Amino acid sequence: MKKLNLLLAVLFFGLFISCSNSDSGSGNPGIQSISIATDFVNRYTGESFTFTVVTNEATDVSSQAVIIVNNVPIVGNVFTPTTAGSYSVKATFSNQTSQVIFVNVTVAPIPLTSITLTSNLLSAMTGDNLAFVVTGNNASVLTATSTIFVDNNAITGNRFTTTTAGTLSVYSTYLTPANVTLTSPTIQITVQQAINFNKRVLIEDYTGTWCQYCPSVSYALEQVHSQTTDAVSVAIHRGSSDPYNFAAASALESMIGLVGYPTGMLNRKTEWTYPETSNIAQAVNLTSGVNPRIGLALNTSLSGSTATVEVNVKFGQNFSNLKLVVYALQDNLVYNQTNSTTYYGGVNPIVNFDYDDVLRAYLTNSILGDAISGATGINDVYTRSFTYTIPSSYVTANIHFAAFVVDSTGKALNVRNASNNESQAFEIE
Repeated sequence: MKKLNLLLAVLFFGLFISCSNSDSGSGNPGIQSISIATDFVNRYTGESFTFTVVTNEATDVSSQAVIIVNNVPIVGNVFTPTTAGSYSVKATFSNQTSQVIFVNVTVAPIPLTSITLTSNLLSAMTGDNLAFVVTGNNASVLTATSTIFVDNNAITGNRFTTTTAGTLSVYSTYLTPANVTLTSPTIQITVQQAINFNKRVLIEDYTGTWCQYCPSVSYALEQVHSQTTDAVSVAIHRGSSDPYNFAAASALESMIGLVGYPTGMLNRKTEWTYPETSNIAQAVNLTSGVNPRIGLALNTSLSGSTATVEVNVKFGQNFSNLKLVVYALQDNLVYNQTNSTTYYGGVNPIVNFDYDDVLRAYLTNSILGDAISGATGINDVYTRSFTYTIPSSYVTANIHFAAFVVDSTGKALNVRNASNNESQAFEIE
């Protein structure tokens, strides 16, 4: 009986082994990998990505897999981003992890539904140039393809020059690709009547009796004065051997960064291009062009050796941060001039050279200018008086004065000169 039971057990075990080997050789080997794909690579914020996950057997397991976006699992297989950027995406399923893919998200464009017109000036003067810009509610710049209306008249381009005082009504229209006309709100621009003044140029000549090339600038100044009466020249002599050395000019030299002599400066901040004798027009042209809208009128009187100079400044538009400079100048100073140029006969020295417009003193507290206080709006007038005691060694009759206004950068805006006992009116054009 024991032997029979043992035989049956051996037969059963053999049958079990045989069946097991047969099942393993012909069954499903299982999931070996998964992959992920997306319907879009690039989307706007608020738009959705749908991800698909398949096994190596091409079975779609998207609804069962866990999808991970930027290392954070999401619910389901649809992702709707609210922030622009690049997102990394992968999936896991049945102990398998997919490759990593990337999707990109940009900010959704704002539809164009309205336009706005802006101007560089809302308060202008006659003669000012207005520049308009048209923008959409989505920040698109539409100026070039818009039509701009000033007082209901379409203008060409986006610029308009004011000619008459009053109020301008300005708006724009734009035709969208969908053939819809958008109209901007109307803006109001106030235009005041500007005051134009005769424009003069200030020429400061940094020179010296010892300076061998300085006669070239002296000659160029003579050419300027022969072409215009609207140039005011100032000869600033430097050098210890120069009898007319003006030591206080060192502050000016620091301001302009002077590197040598001669140097000619136009309106205090622009260097006269060398050779000055070939660039006369550079100086003369500064007496025309854009109006300075600042005028000066000087009233001078002389009592013995005491000169009184009243400077009046009138404003043709609104200004701020201005300074006034007042000079005392002397003509007919005679001294030998060193000369290595071909001018004045090419002789060296030029014996008894006649120096004019030589800087002798500044009447303001600073050679760089004193701040103009009070109202500096259109039609306002600033007045300041100065007293100058002429040294006994100077010829009183040869003294005259120059006054000019500089802006916050130190640039001279307009200039005027006057002899002794002269009464001037504003040069309004």
